[in-house]
Amino acid sequence: MDKYFKNTANGRIRCNLIIPEPFFVHSDLTTGIQIVDFIAYILSWNYRLAKLTKPAREELNSYGELLQKLKYKTVRQINDIQEHIIWSISVV
Repeated sequence: MDKYFKNTANGRIRCNLIIPEPFFVHSDLTTGIQIVDFIAYILSWNYRLAKLTKPAREELNSYGELLQKLKYKTVRQINDIQEHIIWSISVV
């Protein structure tokens, strides 16, 4: 691969399309991943919907309130009759 990206015209052109950081990395390697990990942590330990019955961690309440403001709702039409509601945060 090294020879391809350095010694061929197509390789030199295509090397500009490569993302410098991999998609799946340990969170301590990139700041963006650490932020997403923190949000996932808050959602799992503080955010409560109907199916999540264990008590939330009180010390995360202020962060949970911030995430609540980011929650988004959209409605999709199915078969031109039925509406389907989709939330940006849901239990999977």
